[in-house]
Amino acid sequence: MALRNVLRARLALRIYLVGLAQFALVAAGFIALLEINRPKGFPHEHQVRFFHEMIAREIDDPRELQGVLDLMQRELHATATVVDPDGAVFATNALGPPPRCMPPRPPGKFMEDRPPPCHVRPVRFPDGREGRIEQLSAFRPPPGPPITGPRVVGMVLVVVGISSWLLARTLTRPLRRLSSAARAFGGGDLKARAALPNRDELGDVSRAFDEMAERVTELLRAERELLANVSHELRTPLSRIRMALALVAEAEGDVAVAREMLGEIGGDLDELERLISDVLTAARLDFEDVASHAGIPPLRRERVDVHDLLTHAASRFRAAHPQRALRVDVPADLPSVDADPVLLRRVFDNLLENAHKYTEEPAETVELVARGGEDITVEVVDKGVGISAEDLPRVFRPFFRVDRSRTRATGGLGLGLPLAKRIVDAHGGHIELISTPNEGTRARVRLPIAHLSPA
Repeated sequence: MALRNVLRARLALRIYLVGLAQFALVAAGFIALLEINRPKGFPHEHQVRFFHEMIAREIDDPRELQGVLDLMQRELHATATVVDPDGAVFATNALGPPPRCMPPRPPGKFMEDRPPPCHVRPVRFPDGREGRIEQLSAFRPPPGPPITGPRVVGMVLVVVGISSWLLARTLTRPLRRLSSAARAFGGGDLKARAALPNRDELGDVSRAFDEMAERVTELLRAERELLANVSHELRTPLSRIRMALALVAEAEGDVAVAREMLGEIGGDLDELERLISDVLTAARLDFEDVASHAGIPPLRRERVDVHDLLTHAASRFRAAHPQRALRVDVPADLPSVDADPVLLRRVFDNLLENAHKYTEEPAETVELVARGGEDITVEVVDKGVGISAEDLPRVFRPFFRVDRSRTRATGGLGLGLPLAKRIVDAHGGHIELISTPNEGTRARVRLPIAHLSPA
């Protein structure tokens, strides 16, 4: 499990591998120092064979023969003696009495008790008789410079210092880039992004920052759009109310004109009330999790009969749009739900209103269908203009409007569907839209049924 976590933590794995590389480099350097300072062993066989051949070639020239023996002493640190067929010393490179090869004896307890290695090789003299070459290699060649503590410490410091600096550079460069993007974004540059290409934890942090910056930018953009939309929506009915009051004043007691204008004023006041109610409901749902601290009332849950709720929604729809045909298929034995009936009513009223609003053909029928089961599924189906695949993922974003025009018929703030989603989510349900342009839209709501309390 620990190894799996290390492998998943890519940055930790990189640091771990750098540590292993440091250890490997220090070990390799230490071994190299040992090899450099290791005393050279006895002469290799091919070196010995080479000098023996030179001795055989120069056996008839005492001067050249002595030169070869002296060179052998310098190169191999070995003492060589040429013995003639009678057993007398013919030539040697020994400074004093030439040592002779002794018969081997068992090794003693200490290295000094052992005889030095001796190589004996026959050599033919010019008269055809056979002598021999006796070579004694130096048992301990001159030692190399000792390995001192400062050398090892220096090597370790150099390896660790360079590798640590390279590692620190790979970490600090993306961190500086990320901190610069954070400062720029905090300073008001909403386009600032880190955009690190790293595939480790630093890259994950960078992508999380960029996603957060994107969401914050979108929220700020939505807030500006909200202010503009709310200002426009408030200004429009207020202007109509002011105009209606001016017409009433000019009517000079004309009751018919006054009654007509009062009806217009009442409609504009309803529009203002609906606008304010949408904004307040959005705020209420936004702060539902901190209701006790914010002073906002929580959901007022109660046992709700879904059949009655949908039947009343259909009745309100028919009263508001008598010219639109509505087909209702709601079984009477639908289970109940634990819900806030006021908020849930708003969901189905909004879905029915959207189905009517975006169905341009007056003869087309809107359908309201409900089914029970493990949960309750309610569908509102229309055959209207539909929603494009590009806009479908964004319809639940606050203030997003599929129809960008702002007419009295299709106007609004784009809060209806976002509010419906928040309400359904607050009740533990799910809402989705299935739509095809120019064919229609199916809005589907799933709600968990109420569980009976034990007796």
